[in-house]
Amino acid sequence: MAVEVQQAVIDVLIYKTLKAAKSFKAKSIILGGGVTANGELRRQFKKAIKTQLPDTLYLIPDTSFCTDNAVMVAVAGYFHYLEGEKYDLENIEANANLRLK
Repeated sequence: MAVEVQQAVIDVLIYKTLKAAKSFKAKSIILGGGVTANGELRRQFKKAIKTQLPDTLYLIPDTSFCTDNAVMVAVAGYFHYLEGEKYDLENIEANANLRLK
């Protein structure tokens, strides 16, 4: 089941990325973030770009640079803790309607 879920996610990511690249006539596709450490994702992206957009530059960092943002958040939290900052975790409110600018 996990393999099927992974493949479904890969299919969507490749489809939407290539659709956007074609629509905007992108000259390069750059992958980044923790998910790009996934070997199967990397392999399939490379194949899809080579097949469907052979003139498009495909850039992806070495897996050692494809880390999860959770580490960054944890380190930031640690430094806030060292500064004596405290937060009332029971009163945090999420706003799902924030707009990106």
